[in-house]
Amino acid sequence: MRARLFALAVLAMAVTSAACGGGSPTASSGAGVSVDGVVLGLPATASSLHASAGRTAAAAEVIVTCIENPSITATVGPDGRFTLRGLPAGGFTLVFTQGGVELGRITFGDVKPNQEITITVTVTAAGVSVVEEKRNGIGHGDLEIEGLVQQVLCGVAPATACAAGGESRFLIDGYTVVFRPGQTTIREGNAARTVADVTVGRRVHVKGTWLPVEGTTQPVLALEIKLQDDHDDAFTCVAGARAEVEGTITAKGTTSITVSQQGKGLFECQIPSGTPIRKGNTTYTFTQLQPSWQVHVKGTAQGLTNGACQVVANEVMVQRN
Repeated sequence: MRARLFALAVLAMAVTSAACGGGSPTASSGAGVSVDGVVLGLPATASSLHASAGRTAAAAEVIVTCIENPSITATVGPDGRFTLRGLPAGGFTLVFTQGGVELGRITFGDVKPNQEITITVTVTAAGVSVVEEKRNGIGHGDLEIEGLVQQVLCGVAPATACAAGGESRFLIDGYTVVFRPGQTTIREGNAARTVADVTVGRRVHVKGTWLPVEGTTQPVLALEIKLQDDHDDAFTCVAGARAEVEGTITAKGTTSITVSQQGKGLFECQIPSGTPIRKGNTTYTFTQLQPSWQVHVKGTAQGLTNGACQVVANEVMVQRN
């Protein structure tokens, strides 16, 4: 789902310097806040925004400026990339313009020193809209992920080898997580474990830091992968186990819905004919269920397939529609 969002928009803005008052946008600076961004599909967008007869190529360029200090500005390049440095902790506003005409603006509040921000926005003639925003922590951009190992992407049999020597990659709770020998430790309780122990369906806790964006994906370098105990309360999708799933419908098939549960990953829930679907005293049909609805599904687990836990539902409760 994230890939579809990134394909629409501006992504990857990350933050580094002291205040909106200093330095060139491309100059290297010390601690503070900076923004690195890329606008996907920019040439078509730029040519259609506020176009007029006789407009020069320079006039068609999209400019991003720190409104608190207009000397901090950057031109979005032909590849859609731009960089701003010297932005302030606390908060700031970026304004997007083309040919002197404002396209829209984005305001960042509660910005911590050295915090890194990743933002996905759409830029159209109607303005600038935020689709997704991530803040990569403070200082070193640390983050934590807890959820199921959904897929082995590369580096561990039977998956294909990773390009980098010794590197392995996993899909964990929707994030691409990178294991690197010498940088990543794996443990279960106080015992050391190996990368071979990170298996599909295993619940893990990851401490890591963001890596540079790769196309439409921003991987996470794992500093530590902690394997959760088998007796943890977390549901592990064992076939035949009682399953309760609560989250947002992210996709809908002919007879199934895919539900994303915070910290537990994706669940593909088969809805047999006659399964009760209700919200309070209101009854719904399967046809009425829609992506973005919040639901609680009770049923029986069938095991993992392609990184998603398969569940046969015996009841669906709509929480929000």
